[in-house]
Amino acid sequence: MTILHQLLILLLVSIAVLVLDIKQKYFPVLVVLALIGIGLSFITIFSDFSVASDVLYEVFIPGLLFVSVYPFSAKAFKSNALVIITFATVGILSTVFLLGIGIYYASALIHPLAWNVSLLLAAILVPTDPVSVVNILKKSNGVDEVTDIVEGESMLNDGTSIVMFTIVLSMVETGGGFSILHFLQEFLIVAAGGVGVGLLTG
Repeated sequence: MTILHQLLILLLVSIAVLVLDIKQKYFPVLVVLALIGIGLSFITIFSDFSVASDVLYEVFIPGLLFVSVYPFSAKAFKSNALVIITFATVGILSTVFLLGIGIYYASALIHPLAWNVSLLLAAILVPTDPVSVVNILKKSNGVDEVTDIVEGESMLNDGTSIVMFTIVLSMVETGGGFSILHFLQEFLIVAAGGVGVGLLTG
């Protein structure tokens, strides 16, 4: 079975789950999809299933980001832009570095990890998808602004984490040590380039 057939089966399964729970009230869709994915991994036709990193970066992640961005109010983003951008950049960077430091020193007790490997693990773990938090806030009264900030930050933190992950991964693959100046330089170049391309194509 080719990877195209495998992808088609997975897409059909995902669509079937979403159709069964179109209003997302009967069961938690993300949890069900995760459990189905784990179950399918034990089936022989998916034993050799693999997806190239280019497909993840260029097909799946843009689609996931679009789904979260499209329904988000432009007015809500503009009114909370400074807070959202600060949380999604400075907040994520700070959290990754703090978690990376924690992982580095905690790993020394069991299996020591290099700085760049610790930061790579932190970049994977930090981004959150606050689906349940946003749903709870939407059902509450008088917290629309908080909901918009949480949802907006979640929308942008994926992009920040991808940039961080890509930069730190290149450091790990090349075997070079971690340099804060090199990291910040690469981060600013990639982030500014992404914003520029977005403005031109948008």
